[in-house]
Amino acid sequence: MKYGDLIQFEPIESVIQLRDADKAAAARQLVQTYVISEEMAERLVNLVFPQLQFDQPMDNKGLLVVGNYGTGKSHLMSVISALAENGDLVTHLNDKSVASAAGKISGRFKVVRTEIGATTMSLRDILVAELEEHLAAMGVSYSFPPADKVSNNKRSFEEMMTAFHQEYPDHGLLLVVDELLDYLRTRKDQELILDLNFLREIGEVCKDLRFRFIAGVQEAIFDSPRFSFVADSIRRVKDRFEQILIARKDVKFVVAERLLKKTADQQVKIREYLTPFAKFYGRMNERMDEFVRLFPVHPDYIDTFERVTAVEKREVLKTLSLAMRKLLNQNVPDDRPGVIAYDSYWTTLRENPSFRAVPDIKAVIDCSQVLESRIQQAFTRPAYKPMAIQLIHALSVHRLTTGDIYAPLGATAEELRDGLCLFQPGIEELGGNPADDLLSQVETVLREIHKTVSGQFISSNPDNRQYYLDLKKTDDFDALIEKRAESLDSSQLDRYYYEALRRVMECTDQTYVTGYKIWQHEIEWLERKAARQGYLFFGAPNERSTAVPPRDFYIYFIQPFDPPHFKDEKKPEELFLRLTNTDEEFRTALRSYAAALDLASTASGYAKSTYESKASNFLRDLVQWLQKNMTTAFEVTYQGRTKSLTEWAKGKKSIRELSGIDSHERINFRDLVNTIAGVCLGAHFQDQAPEYPCFSVLITGANRAQAAQDALRAIAGQNRTKQATAVLDALELLDGERLDPYRSKYAMYILDVAKKKGHGQVVNRSELIQDVLGVEYLAPQSFRLEPEWAVVVLAALVYAGEVVLSIPGKKFDATGLPQLAGTGIDELVQFKHIERPKDWNLPALKALFELLGLTPGMAQLVTQGKDEPVQELQTKVTEYVEKIVRTQQALKDGLHFWGQRLFDDSVLSNHHSSLERLKGFLESLQAYNSPGKLKNFRYDAQEVNRHEDGLKALAECESLQDLVRDLGQVASYLSTAEAVLPAAHEWVEQMKATREEVLAQIGDPAKRSAAAFRQQTLRKLGDLKKAYIRSYLTLHAKARLGVNEDKRKAQLMGDERLKDLQKLSTIDLMPRQHLSDFQNRLAGLKSCFALTEQELEASPVCPHCNFKPAAEPPTAPAASMLDTLDGELDKLVENWTQTLLANLEDPTTKENLSLLKPEQRKLVDGFIKERKLPDELGQDFIHALQEVLSGLVKVSVRPEDLRAALLKGGSPATPAEMKKRFEEYLYELTKGKEPSKVRIVLE
Repeated sequence: MKYGDLIQFEPIESVIQLRDADKAAAARQLVQTYVISEEMAERLVNLVFPQLQFDQPMDNKGLLVVGNYGTGKSHLMSVISALAENGDLVTHLNDKSVASAAGKISGRFKVVRTEIGATTMSLRDILVAELEEHLAAMGVSYSFPPADKVSNNKRSFEEMMTAFHQEYPDHGLLLVVDELLDYLRTRKDQELILDLNFLREIGEVCKDLRFRFIAGVQEAIFDSPRFSFVADSIRRVKDRFEQILIARKDVKFVVAERLLKKTADQQVKIREYLTPFAKFYGRMNERMDEFVRLFPVHPDYIDTFERVTAVEKREVLKTLSLAMRKLLNQNVPDDRPGVIAYDSYWTTLRENPSFRAVPDIKAVIDCSQVLESRIQQAFTRPAYKPMAIQLIHALSVHRLTTGDIYAPLGATAEELRDGLCLFQPGIEELGGNPADDLLSQVETVLREIHKTVSGQFISSNPDNRQYYLDLKKTDDFDALIEKRAESLDSSQLDRYYYEALRRVMECTDQTYVTGYKIWQHEIEWLERKAARQGYLFFGAPNERSTAVPPRDFYIYFIQPFDPPHFKDEKKPEELFLRLTNTDEEFRTALRSYAAALDLASTASGYAKSTYESKASNFLRDLVQWLQKNMTTAFEVTYQGRTKSLTEWAKGKKSIRELSGIDSHERINFRDLVNTIAGVCLGAHFQDQAPEYPCFSVLITGANRAQAAQDALRAIAGQNRTKQATAVLDALELLDGERLDPYRSKYAMYILDVAKKKGHGQVVNRSELIQDVLGVEYLAPQSFRLEPEWAVVVLAALVYAGEVVLSIPGKKFDATGLPQLAGTGIDELVQFKHIERPKDWNLPALKALFELLGLTPGMAQLVTQGKDEPVQELQTKVTEYVEKIVRTQQALKDGLHFWGQRLFDDSVLSNHHSSLERLKGFLESLQAYNSPGKLKNFRYDAQEVNRHEDGLKALAECESLQDLVRDLGQVASYLSTAEAVLPAAHEWVEQMKATREEVLAQIGDPAKRSAAAFRQQTLRKLGDLKKAYIRSYLTLHAKARLGVNEDKRKAQLMGDERLKDLQKLSTIDLMPRQHLSDFQNRLAGLKSCFALTEQELEASPVCPHCNFKPAAEPPTAPAASMLDTLDGELDKLVENWTQTLLANLEDPTTKENLSLLKPEQRKLVDGFIKERKLPDELGQDFIHALQEVLSGLVKVSVRPEDLRAALLKGGSPATPAEMKKRFEEYLYELTKGKEPSKVRIVLE
């Protein structure tokens, strides 16, 4: 069975030129032969055709067809442009959905096709020239203006399309351009920006005109790093273009449906052929449909081919077509899957001379040829040679897919097996899992290749098990390392073991003594949670430098491969660690590490960096091994006894607890060594410093100074941190929460030294702190206390008033603790001396306690170190300071009572200065907040007693404030009451007399301090208040209507007489003002009958009606006013009735009566006859009156206007003058009116 029997091969070897579609026959052939995948159909229907059509309004953009060389990009553009130009071609499409959607554009366009070749013209010039030439051929005459004459190309396109539509009113114009990317790549930076701007304008004109644009590019230019320098221009172009990507799926579809088309029968045969081989590969069964459709091309061929970015013009379809042509007449092999895998592409690459001009490709070809020739000549297993050659070809192709040909990236043995369908006849007879057996075979071949070429040019990455061509690997470094490792002696191994050990023990590059592997080291004294200083040494005791001063311990790591001879003297400060249990993994890693570093020391350049890189990997393995095996690999010897690391911790807490790490953390090698050393050396540290403090938090050399500084701040009364409490507690300076240095053996030791000195003598630093072999301690034989802790103990004694601490330029006593805490610990540990403070100033302390109203005997208790009297003293001081502040605030306003200042300026000034002095003194006492501080009390008894005046002034001010507070409320009430009553009221006179009397007495210190003064004054003011309430109630009752009067007022306001007058007031002639005045006076009568004495007790004014006699004019009692108004209402009705009758009987109006309707005339005649208003004033009656009197002109006269007119010429006046003035006034009023119809109404 030949390959030709299994496929209907249709070669794709010619390169389609876009201009081919200009010819009708060629265009039809292009449409017929174009195969359309589902994905491409979707893009054409949903993107391409909607963007090209111009029937439906939308945001039309330009189109970019993106596809690599040979993927059918030009073919696709030819098809689209052919459909747009010729409506008959739709029927030739082999996809119905596309054919249906293409109806929107088919035959609707005139098309201009062009390919850009090698040219230096600008993009504008090229496209404009093409458009002008093709338009002229279509009979459209239009010339674009020169580029330097236009600011914007859109107008030129608009003019061009106007000319076009004159010839072709129903068509659009489509411009199709191929090979745009190749052209843009040749452009200089500034030229490229102009070209991109023109491209953007083309995209923009598509929106508003029937002009459309399609261009073909090899890659998505918007994402191309080549154009990153014009990112802004590219972004703006992107906004106006849509991209149609030809993806791998589309290429595979073309291969399956056109290049390698198969009938259903052929597909069955291929499946039957491939199925027996499927079990040898990872996913062939799952991908069988894909294998069948693309047979004989392996599906991964196209995926890999697409990634060979080093080769620009790859032309996948053409390459496969040529490869397929060679196979057509060949038999399909029976002993292996006969598929074309991507390794076959290597021959094409290698034999094409143009590719060798590309540096990356040349480098890979050269390297691959060396490997291939070595395999051809020296491969030791001839049966596997074809697979070996195939693998080298595949890795060569793969090398060109990674972007960087030097990157350590490749393919695993499994990926190579599946991606190439590698096969070795006979593999099925091995009996295991077929895929695993084949994988083992591939791995064997890869190892054999590696061996044959001595590791040259081929490498494997141990992390991901990928194999790759390593172009820089001209030497087999692994083999050289392996060879060197065999010749290393024991001393060299020890040296490199120590190098790994240095990493896990986290030692610095800088040793304590040059030339020796010795470092200062710190471990925890587990029982006391304190760090001890010692040394870590790689070697034996007889090998270390004698220049090193002794410290608390020595930890030795003894050489494991060439152990030195020395005598273990079983010293309590010496601990030995030996590496005893190693395995092959450790020894291989150590030898390889030593060999790599040894070779690196003599190499240079790439070789040196390679050895160093490998050495760091071996070191990583060593460190991991030490971490993993630390508990079993080492033995620890202490005072002649040898145990494993973990055995030393047996019977104690767990190692995790001892080392203080959390349950989720993993202990590292250094912490384990330090913890076990702490377990072993604990007894030695106990013997060395039996009375050293026991801390509750870990104190190390790194945090000791900070912890001491925290403790100093706590002693000074500032924030007490957890660390500070731990330090004070360990130094025995706390009694519960209270600071008490007398319980501390450390404090008592210092105090004993100080007490042995004569009076006035100091204790120098050297008498307390002693140097032991370069390290300073307090009492090195017992306490072995570091100077930082000595300073904390001294600060506690300063607090207690037992010592004064001196540093250069400063002295700290109990009052200077904040300054002491603010001084750096480094400065304090270098203190000069301490001294005892002077003796207690008992007379002054007694005077102080007495001054503040405390028992003088308390001063005696203070000298005994008691805290309680000091606390009472401080409480009293705080009270007095607060009182003074409040009093000073009150005095600021001068202390007023009943509208008068009680102190004049001179008295106020004296009081102010006395209080200020007292306040300053009391505030200075706040520093003396412990017995120790009071020992340094700086005032004498006389100075203390001077402040009695201030206390008296304070007492006087407070007494006066209390008096004002007690009397002020009543006085304030009376002041308000004074303004409420009329000024002439007898109560007001009485109140003024009382005020003068009370103010005179308060102003006299002797009188106001009399025992009965406050009570008498309060009673006097109370009586005055009661008299006011009585007077107010009387006036209130007179001025306001009671319950009954209020009812009567309501009746009057609803009286029928008032209603009649209101109806009559609608007649112009009536004197309405009289009625308004009456109503206002009636409404103005206020009712209030809810006021009680209790309410007047609280406020001097009625809360219901706000009655203020002084603000209201004196009137008759409200009740009698009601009677008066009742009478006035009768008179008003009478007067208005007479006015109406008089006017109705006037000859002037009599004529109007005859004009009334009979019913109205009857009503008016009845009124005239009866001489009184009808019982019910209906609207008819009112209207009749209005009509009769309508001819009359009402002239209102206000009394004040009349008075002004009569007095116009002055007063007195003669009767004649008065008469004349009156007549003139009347004339003015009635001027222009008929006198017989004027009626004057006095308002």
